[in-house]
Amino acid sequence: MSANSSLPLKPQAADDPDLKRRRVDNAAELGGLSRRELTPTAKPVSAYGDVKQKPAWFKSDEDRNLKYEKYGRRLDMASTSYVSRNSEPLGVVSYQRRGEEQDSRLNRLKRARETVERDTSPREEVQGGGEEGEEDESVQPYLHLDVANPSSTRIRNDNYHTFHSRIKDKENRDINSIVRQHYNQRTQQSKSQGPRTSSPIYKLRNFNNTIKYILLGNWAKHDAESSPLFSILDLCCGKGGDLNKCEFIKIDQYIGIDISDLSVREAFNRYSRQKARFKPRNGARAENRYNFEACFATGDCFTQYVPDILEPNFPGIIEKTFPVDVVSTQFALHYAFESEEKVNTLLTNVSKSLRVGGRFIGTIPSSDFIKSKIVDKQYFKDAKTGKVKFGNGLYSVTFDKEPPEDGVFRPPFGNRYSYWLKDAVDDVPEYVVPFEILRTICEEHNLMLKYKKNFIDIFNQEIPRYFGKLNRNLIDGLKRSDEKYGAEGEEKEAVGFYIGFVFEKVG
Repeated sequence: MSANSSLPLKPQAADDPDLKRRRVDNAAELGGLSRRELTPTAKPVSAYGDVKQKPAWFKSDEDRNLKYEKYGRRLDMASTSYVSRNSEPLGVVSYQRRGEEQDSRLNRLKRARETVERDTSPREEVQGGGEEGEEDESVQPYLHLDVANPSSTRIRNDNYHTFHSRIKDKENRDINSIVRQHYNQRTQQSKSQGPRTSSPIYKLRNFNNTIKYILLGNWAKHDAESSPLFSILDLCCGKGGDLNKCEFIKIDQYIGIDISDLSVREAFNRYSRQKARFKPRNGARAENRYNFEACFATGDCFTQYVPDILEPNFPGIIEKTFPVDVVSTQFALHYAFESEEKVNTLLTNVSKSLRVGGRFIGTIPSSDFIKSKIVDKQYFKDAKTGKVKFGNGLYSVTFDKEPPEDGVFRPPFGNRYSYWLKDAVDDVPEYVVPFEILRTICEEHNLMLKYKKNFIDIFNQEIPRYFGKLNRNLIDGLKRSDEKYGAEGEEKEAVGFYIGFVFEKVG
């Protein structure tokens, strides 16, 4: 988990003149969706299952690191705190905590009921926090969860506690420690906040969750010829707020990684409570349950490579499960734009994890939105700090330094601002993501742009097709004051800050 982990695949130097020239050209010429022609490629053989083929994580013998020698062979499972269940009907090795096999269904139900009673009893406010608002769904898109989802049976009351983080000396701390502590605190405090329907950003959360349903529903596709399993790698998975979306698109295998250890633990618990224990005899998916195998790991995918994060806890998982059909990174990629090295490490993880034809699906702040605010001078100087700031009563962006008048940040990395979202993100550092720079680096990693739209346009264009597919409570949470559906007022500007994107892995 150290930021000093060895990096066998070296990114192109930031001062490389050819790279600079390509980025200037790319920023000026925006032709079609891609500046590189897509050509059909042959179906790839799995880089992890064919011993004659060099693993895809190796670029060349020169880049190869000796610690990767262990990948491609099965290690002794007894050395880990997990056990293998080779008898699973899904046909892939799954990993669960040791002792779960002996745990009877009745005991699990009993513990879940005790959790309900404990969660509904009065308690003192816990110091700390939990997950960002977009990741943690207050309304599950499946009904009759009862014991499987104790939070759905909590007693409703009016004592809602708005989230406030307690992070000191942000100016002099590295972003990794700030982000990790922020989301650990969110995880802790979320357990004592009260009913999430009382959150001041309840509708905004529903809107963002709807956008993610649409993006995954439209773009997450399985190629049965490449693999019998529909698999997804969720980088920066948080507390597992997108597990329901993965069941919505009917995946078979889920891998979640996040820098926040408490969030990862909560994601594992959420999955364990709702996992389907028995498969219906007719081969259908069990209702109101997660019908996929899942594993979770704590790690920083901006400074570490995926095998380094997964293999110590799940030996053989790279060979057995990768490449995947989808890599999802929601509301998190902007943290990587602290440096070009971090962006390249993240995109190496994305590209090397995906099969050819697989999709990289994500959501980020819009550099066009930020540019328009600066160019149109829709900002003010903070009275206390004198820093440039824009936003409203639900969100705000405060720049560390005076932004450029034309809204174009040079160099494109390390342009830091503090983001605040009421009841979710408490002035956490983020970085501007110039989209054309992201697009250029993605192309260097064989990721070609397929789709890019702001949240408002995505919703307006796609919600008619999804209106009858999503849970009614989620949809009702989008109702505006005029009885129509969508965002309005301050919420509309807050969600307009984001865009959704899809890149496709090419050969």
